[in-house]
Amino acid sequence: MGAGRRARISTLVVQSLTNQEPVALPVSIMPDTSMIGTIKASETSLSEGIYATLKERLMLGQYMPGTRLSMRKLAVEFGTSTMPVREALKHLASERVIDSAAAKAFHVPSLTSKRAADLFDLRALLECAAMDAVKTLVTPKLVDELAALSERMDAHLKLREYSGYIIDNQRFHFLIYRLAANPDMIAMIEQLWMKTGPSLSLGLKNSEEVNLDWNADHKRLVDAMRAGQIENYANLLRADINWGAEFYRK
Repeated sequence: MGAGRRARISTLVVQSLTNQEPVALPVSIMPDTSMIGTIKASETSLSEGIYATLKERLMLGQYMPGTRLSMRKLAVEFGTSTMPVREALKHLASERVIDSAAAKAFHVPSLTSKRAADLFDLRALLECAAMDAVKTLVTPKLVDELAALSERMDAHLKLREYSGYIIDNQRFHFLIYRLAANPDMIAMIEQLWMKTGPSLSLGLKNSEEVNLDWNADHKRLVDAMRAGQIENYANLLRADINWGAEFYRK
């Protein structure tokens, strides 16, 4: 493969949030794009790089439910043949993240309200376990980062900048979970986020009113961390995720 094509792929690959080191975050309404990076072609196969990019797009709700993922269009975007795209899509389909009606037909599933709520319930189980694993590792620096993110999320919601909200929401959660140093747990949490990201994005965009409740439990968790109320961390995180589940049960 030529260097130009490899460079094209590397610039499209989004680095997982769980590999980022904490950074000082200014209070800004602009989404945090410091998570956007590249994976060197020498470190991953072409199909794995495409998979990583599609994974982040799904987690961030950049594809809406029902979106058809065209191998041909993605191959043009990534500057490659359809073969590595097909392998990446088959990988996602094997994880039940996307649906495959035939060998060449892949699309983002449209979840029923029950399935969306059930997935949020599973998220609560895993993510609260991650919170319990790291509750003694919370530092003032981390709390400052989380506080800045929660302020930005309020601003995103008020301006109906939902893509920015989802980016900062993801960063907020994974800054915490990464402390567990448990790659298997992180992988399972990421898979659930891939499944719920599109529906979350659609739900926010279809909201008739700006609802700051989406961010209220983030702020409560930050306050508890500042006060060192370790016993409350998991319950507040569970309340945040359960709010999402109830959103779909209504």
